[in-house]
Amino acid sequence: MGARPGVHARFDMTARIACVAEGLPSVLYPSVELARRLAADGHHVTCVAHPGARELIEHHGLEFRTLPSHGYDDFLATDGRTSALSRLRDLRDRRRRAVESLATDEFLRAISAVEPDLVLINGEMHERIIALSTTGLQIALLNTFVSIWRRPGLPPPHCMVRPGVGWMGTTVGTSLLWSVLQVKKWQRVARHRVHHVGCDRVSVLRQLARQSDFDRETDSSQWLIPFTYRQLPVLSLHASEFEFPHRQPDHVHYVGPMVLASRIDRRLHPADEARLEAILDRRRSGSRTRRLVYAGFGSVFSADLDLVHRAIGIVERRPEWELVISLSDRVTSAEVGRVPERVHVFNWVPQMRVLRAADVAVTHGGINTIDECVISRVPTLVYCGRETDMAGTTARVVHHGLGIAGDRGRDDTSTMCEHIDRLLTERRFSDNLERFERLYSAYAENRIAERTIESLLRREDDDRTS
Repeated sequence: MGARPGVHARFDMTARIACVAEGLPSVLYPSVELARRLAADGHHVTCVAHPGARELIEHHGLEFRTLPSHGYDDFLATDGRTSALSRLRDLRDRRRRAVESLATDEFLRAISAVEPDLVLINGEMHERIIALSTTGLQIALLNTFVSIWRRPGLPPPHCMVRPGVGWMGTTVGTSLLWSVLQVKKWQRVARHRVHHVGCDRVSVLRQLARQSDFDRETDSSQWLIPFTYRQLPVLSLHASEFEFPHRQPDHVHYVGPMVLASRIDRRLHPADEARLEAILDRRRSGSRTRRLVYAGFGSVFSADLDLVHRAIGIVERRPEWELVISLSDRVTSAEVGRVPERVHVFNWVPQMRVLRAADVAVTHGGINTIDECVISRVPTLVYCGRETDMAGTTARVVHHGLGIAGDRGRDDTSTMCEHIDRLLTERRFSDNLERFERLYSAYAENRIAERTIESLLRREDDDRTS
């Protein structure tokens, strides 16, 4: 595979790359940042995503193609209107129709139009991954979680457990956690199989994998539901240094945190934009007589107004502090009620802009927010949202001395103040953040992601010519 005419890359090899992503911003943003870097390296990158991502993708000069939707949810809705006995009797035909509802043919046509040398795809897009396995295209999976693989002494990422700390942090304890997880996964699959009478998503995916002769590649012993893949290369969009010490699987490559700093954020109301700019202008002008605390909990925050009110109380105890709060879209400023003068409540704020000015962040433990805090050298007080890998992320924040894990149920305003006092005054937090920020920056400076892609392309090229 040689360089394409008219394209000048830093390496002697360029490629057509399809980057497929869907889901929450926590998945989309890192994928777009990776695509942006690869395009800057001379590759022709096409992002295949949902229509709402078009503006973001094209803003970064990337080609956009719409990701075809599937009709599986519609199938379930229609299927659920018939009796269980009838569905059981027609199981074979129902599974065939369920597989057809995944619309994998439409997806493959969209990918084929790109003519890619390499497809990068989020590791949770299982029906699309299985469909791609039939094409002969080179595939690499994108992982946006902390380590999801079962390794000796490494706790599952949904647990706030640290290796070597307490009984659960022992090798036996972590092994038990993985065993309990396997039982829970099996129970969940069994419940869904009964509820949907054999046409649950896992059963349908298994059927698709058998049809594609790909069933042996799936691995249900790891953390991800329902499975991961044994041999497909994985690009983990984080820093390996953020992980607990462990030997990563050979097919997993850490390519560094993908923070899309230049992303298009949704627009603030003019009045809110003016309020926020006034706060940030004071910080930029050098007026730092007050410490700025940023509290943002993302969509997981839901309606935990009690935690917000406890956070608001910190400025009454610390007159030298100022607080910016970003609420979930499910909660309005009106529901919060009247607040002190030094508290600024927004339904939403552009997080990276605020972090650049903040002294401390209070957050829910999402890995992308933590990466943004590290890059901004902002210590974190984490009130774990307990979703996906947030507990594991929180445990890693504590392990590396990048922040403190609070107790959402027990911490009162006084305790929150004590935590923030420590983050502001204890030198170890700023030292650790400075060290990790340098480690994070080194991934971009040394072009680890670009070099990993080059390695994958060279390997494929060697396989084809050997």
